[in-house]
Amino acid sequence: MTVHIQDSPALAYRRAGEEHDLDALTATLAADVAFHSPLSGRAAFRGREQVNRLFSVVLDTVSDLRYQSDIGDEHTRAVTATARVGRMTMHETAVLRFDEEGLIEELTMWIRPLPALTAMMAALGPGLARASGRPGLALLVGAAVKPLAAITRLGDRTLVPLLTPPRQERPSHLDRNSSPEREHRS
Repeated sequence: MTVHIQDSPALAYRRAGEEHDLDALTATLAADVAFHSPLSGRAAFRGREQVNRLFSVVLDTVSDLRYQSDIGDEHTRAVTATARVGRMTMHETAVLRFDEEGLIEELTMWIRPLPALTAMMAALGPGLARASGRPGLALLVGAAVKPLAAITRLGDRTLVPLLTPPRQERPSHLDRNSSPEREHRS
């Protein structure tokens, strides 16, 4: 289904992302778009060409991108999505700010959980270096970032469960599988 950007710029952005349609995604961007990275306060992408290069690598990295929420007005929208980075599920929130023509002039993104964020960083850093024709830098960035991704995965699997309070038993009246009739029969 084709969505015309004039009808709903945020919907056009979401559909293009879900369909991995780089051209349609780029068509939602203003010429002077600014992308604020969830990976670093220093990583900023300015202009349609830079953001297009970034999105090209992102679309090669993520799968199963699905948007769930779209909240806001004609000037600013917040969209939420889930996607997969390898075997990990990530949750993303993006704030889209639109210019007078309905094109995205500013995009700020957040990603959670931390292991998914670092997995994204481990894929994007080398991918961006290769896309800009710097294979040596891709090796250096990969070597620097992969240990961080491994440490966050390990911590998430082994340390976080040790720090997380045990789940409390739900009262039977809140259990979906119990009913007053079942309790009386026992």
